Amino acid sequence: MILSKMKKIILLLILTNAVVSYSVGNSAKENLTKYSQRDDNYIDTESVYHTESPEYRVEEGKNVRIILETKNNDVYSAEIVYGGKTVMMRSIGNYGGKEIFVGEIPNGSTDYYFRLVDNKVKYFYGKNMVTSQNSVQKFHYEKSDSLTNVPDWSKSSVGYQIYIDSFRNGNPDNDPIFNEFGTDDFKAPTGQIRSGTQKKDLVAAQWGTGAYNTEFTVNDWNGNYETKNVWEENALNEVKNYSRYYGGDLQGIKDKLDYLKELGVEYLILSSPFYSLSNHKYDTIYFNHVDPYFGHLEQTGTNKGLDIKGKVHNKNGDKELNLLIYNSKTGKDLLDENMTDPTTWVWTDSDLELASLVKEAHKKGFKVVLEVAPDITSNRFFARMDSRYKDWYLDESDLRLDLSNKNVRDYIENSMKKWVLGPDGTFKNYSDDDGIDGIRYVYYDNKNKKYLINITESLKKYKQDLLISGEFTNKFGEDITAGVYDSGADYNIINDLTKYMINTNSNYKIGSVEFATKLNEIYNKYSSERFNATQIFADSLDTDRIYSGVINPNRVFDRNNQSNQGYLNIRPDLYDGNAVNKFKEIISVQMMLPASPVIYYGDEKGMWGADSPRNRKPMLWEDYVPYENETDDINKYKTRLRTLPENVQINEVNKTISYPVTINTEIENHYRNLLKIRKDYKELFKNGKFKVLEVYNDPKTKGRIDAEISRYLSEEKRKAKTYQGKDINPQVPNVDFITYEISNKKDSIIVVINNSGDSYPLSLFVPKLFGFYTNQLNTKEKYSISDKKINLIVKPYEVKVLHSKDTNIFDSFK
Repeated sequence: MILSKMKKIILLLILTNAVVSYSVGNSAKENLTKYSQRDDNYIDTESVYHTESPEYRVEEGKNVRIILETKNNDVYSAEIVYGGKTVMMRSIGNYGGKEIFVGEIPNGSTDYYFRLVDNKVKYFYGKNMVTSQNSVQKFHYEKSDSLTNVPDWSKSSVGYQIYIDSFRNGNPDNDPIFNEFGTDDFKAPTGQIRSGTQKKDLVAAQWGTGAYNTEFTVNDWNGNYETKNVWEENALNEVKNYSRYYGGDLQGIKDKLDYLKELGVEYLILSSPFYSLSNHKYDTIYFNHVDPYFGHLEQTGTNKGLDIKGKVHNKNGDKELNLLIYNSKTGKDLLDENMTDPTTWVWTDSDLELASLVKEAHKKGFKVVLEVAPDITSNRFFARMDSRYKDWYLDESDLRLDLSNKNVRDYIENSMKKWVLGPDGTFKNYSDDDGIDGIRYVYYDNKNKKYLINITESLKKYKQDLLISGEFTNKFGEDITAGVYDSGADYNIINDLTKYMINTNSNYKIGSVEFATKLNEIYNKYSSERFNATQIFADSLDTDRIYSGVINPNRVFDRNNQSNQGYLNIRPDLYDGNAVNKFKEIISVQMMLPASPVIYYGDEKGMWGADSPRNRKPMLWEDYVPYENETDDINKYKTRLRTLPENVQINEVNKTISYPVTINTEIENHYRNLLKIRKDYKELFKNGKFKVLEVYNDPKTKGRIDAEISRYLSEEKRKAKTYQGKDINPQVPNVDFITYEISNKKDSIIVVINNSGDSYPLSLFVPKLFGFYTNQLNTKEKYSISDKKINLIVKPYEVKVLHSKDTNIFDSFK
């Protein structure tokens, strides 16, 4: 009877693609335990998952990496079976009840399936899959022929994202005289520029004459952000925050290239520089012209030392705002004869200013990347104003271009080609080239994504080492495999960093094991060169400042972070004495990964703020000191008013708190030190392999560390009694750490992360038999290796970057 039942069970499992063996006398019910474990003769087949997609198959040079998920701690081993061969898979961690296995097979067309083993039980996942058409097949893989080439210069380089209007005002003559509201909302501007031209004459327009009209003015660079200009008093609701200008421009970036070089930056990401009346410029009016507010309102007539082969219009005294007015009756502006024919386009003085910046940046060793919203336009975009181009849009009521229209694609491509090749129309050599080195697609509609592939393919032909990057979605693997871009920004990393290092509520926080596993998982979902080129942002012009995020925990990254949502705007170190150390912990991990970390302008100065627009405040510069105090709503701090420092002023009448604005030199020096490490070990970060070493909450590690700390505390108690005659009970520290390694055949860097506010000793396993490691953030700290361990003490929220260059030290982990 029992054997008859067993035959039926086995037959049923075979039909459902599971082959399971049971010990005689065990029933199926006894094996269906709630929590399966290794060697329990049971495999939870419902939790096994793999799919034929780039998220689970990653091309890695001559191999393809295969990713498989099972229930955590469920199977003893997992193998990939292909072409009569097998490859053992390795576990890279677990979270959310699942365990992740990876393995690599040759990168070629093949069928494959998985063999899972748990004691005497075997499960052949994918060996006989039944499709919706009732046909039987295995998993099948075909090598992609659409992958783009990743430029070598972009691999593990340090980027710096600049929001142009707020970075540096290098030329007050191009300060905005009106904004997107239009000239008729403002009185004519007063004053003149250095040439003697009256500001009101810089554009031929109708100025407002109503009683409510006031003159438009840029906001004070070093003023309190919450203070309104006169014109803002009449603006509706919070629109003032999004439509103000500060006067930053391309000349300001030129002026600070030496500063960025000394900081350790390797390439610049510029926010959209194209002509638009908004301050952010992502809703463009022309993709083929730079905004005069960033270049020149009145042309200078100079060629700026550039070799110009194309048409140019930079006649001294001409007003660019007038030249760029599109006339729908004639189908052109005063510059370009035909908007769809690039041979008729000209270079304005502002266009040449961008090329001049690029050339100057190249001389100093920088690469330059432009952010482009390739399908978003202003309602003043020429095609929007001309009925002849009505088929250029996805929808009549939408401002999104339809890139399936070849004429639209050609316009975008030709506009980008203009900036890639520069005014000389050709690529020379990097030190003398005047064309940009990369484009970062942002804000595009998913409907247009497949047509961006065509643009990417074409642009790559103009410059071999052109970087095309993008904003990742949940399908970033598919986007890369399809050839939309080379790589891009993976915000999953900072999201996980926030959950692990900032959040405290269990609904938002993750532990060390989950964080380490997710970091490992992200790393393995790229090829090595794609991960090397992946841009890791800690924040950006579309998120709150990460420094402020430290004192605003328990939020999903980039959600509920506006000032009117209870977000604390105060300078973080005034609110939390550990804020600087926590911030340094986050950026240390951001910088110490074999990827391309991107600094959002001002983070290195310790800038803070809620989500846009407060994350776009003017850059803190020493020559603008003193800055006015900033203010915030007192109601956010009701429970903390008595504990705030004396330099925080409380105004019960106005219901505000006021606090000083300063540059944080400790943070700035920490950035310099981290970037120096990346420079000193450039090849290691570029070609090194990432590997998690130890995680405190892993049961084996936790048991060992807890025992060692217990012995340490007992010894401290004994010493106090023996040598001082005191009875003490040392407090047990809150232990929470992770260690990981980046290594190649010459160098090893181990990053030690203490995610605790306590200090405590650690005995850490390292992948070396003997030798020593030196802390690159404090080279006086040297740690000898004994029995494959090093002993050290970590401070609250400290990150140590330990380096070993001894080529005679044997790697004990293979």
